[in-house]
Amino acid sequence: MIKRKKLSVIMICIMVLFSFAAAQENGNDEQKLEKAKSMLEDLNAEGAKALLDDILARDSVNAEALYTYHEIELMYGDLTEAQELVRKAIEYAPSKQEYRDRFDELRDMINQLKDAQREVDSGNYETAKRIFNDLIEQNPSIAELYYRFGFIEMQEEDYDAAREYFDRASILAPDVEKYARAKSILAARILREAQQSLGRGDLSTAERKTETCLRINPEFGSAYSILGYIKLRSGDISAAVENLEKAVKFNPESRSAWYNLGNIYRKRQEYNKAEEALLRTIQLDPTYAKAYTGLGQSYLAEKDYDKAETYLKKAIELDPESEAARDSYGELMNTLERYDEAIEHLTAAADMIRNPRDKYLTNYRLAYAYNRSGEYQKALEVAKEVTRANPRFGGGWYELGVAYAKSGETQNAINAFNEGRSDRDWRGLIEPERERLLTGKDLSF
Repeated sequence: MIKRKKLSVIMICIMVLFSFAAAQENGNDEQKLEKAKSMLEDLNAEGAKALLDDILARDSVNAEALYTYHEIELMYGDLTEAQELVRKAIEYAPSKQEYRDRFDELRDMINQLKDAQREVDSGNYETAKRIFNDLIEQNPSIAELYYRFGFIEMQEEDYDAAREYFDRASILAPDVEKYARAKSILAARILREAQQSLGRGDLSTAERKTETCLRINPEFGSAYSILGYIKLRSGDISAAVENLEKAVKFNPESRSAWYNLGNIYRKRQEYNKAEEALLRTIQLDPTYAKAYTGLGQSYLAEKDYDKAETYLKKAIELDPESEAARDSYGELMNTLERYDEAIEHLTAAADMIRNPRDKYLTNYRLAYAYNRSGEYQKALEVAKEVTRANPRFGGGWYELGVAYAKSGETQNAINAFNEGRSDRDWRGLIEPERERLLTGKDLSF
């Protein structure tokens, strides 16, 4: 009898303890629920979600938690799920008129969104915008509304407005990928338009659209690359370098950005920077012949002839039809006095260039090689092409004079030298040879 009494006392104590624990749990849940609501007022959906998940893990029929959770789904743009959560809340608390009213509001909102989308699909953007404005006025914390509004503005090419709406959507729901990516999609579209303008030769429009793109996404490497190219075409070399440096910073895997940057460095005679950029290009694409050509040209300018030969040979191996690689290799062979090789590659380069005006420098180098190898008649023919293509270039007249002099046509040689003297860059080289011929002497070489 005593044992039964003790057992009863123990059971009562256990029940009291469980009741106390349950009451404590309920008290904690109520505190968490209030905290979650406060977080939602501060637009902290992730913090509120963690608290509500904890409550619902212990009490899946907590109507108030379910109802509060629907605000998170609204912020994230899932109106259907939000409506389903309110339906569940009504199921577990059927007497709550607030839940029923909200369910009806959500049903109307979903129908309005469908109406707005139909207007968008029909191209009736102003009507769609009126619907979205009404919805936003009633529900200012729903990311989906701003997201869809942004795409309307994008269709109307009001890109700054589109950016602002996408920003609002991503602030409300920062962990929803489609909102986070919306600005990138917008920036990519504007950049495509910029490229189309560039393809038509409309540099002004291309530049304006690229700058708009960068206002939307200041870390868009491809946009900096295109803007750098536009600046280069416009003759603003400093701005071209500045933008291409940003291009490789934000998109370090861009082969074209590294190549263009390296080429500009080379043209500015910043050879160390050029070589670094072009070597990076080759790391990204070991088959990119143009990068090898640029490297060869840089080393040639620095008189590092071994490296120049290595890279130019590789360029020709990768792209035998590259006139730039063959022209530079021919120039190198002239420097190394390997004239037969120079003639081979310079002839090939000249044959690849269709417009005579574009190949006067290649032909000048070819005439130089013919003269130094003793093929004076061929030098005459090629040098004449140079003087016809660019009569103001003293190098063509100089090689023509050399060819005439070596062929025994002294007066023709003097006449050619007289023409070449008008080019100040060549006057210092031409004058001594001209004086020798006027005084009955042979050329100095």
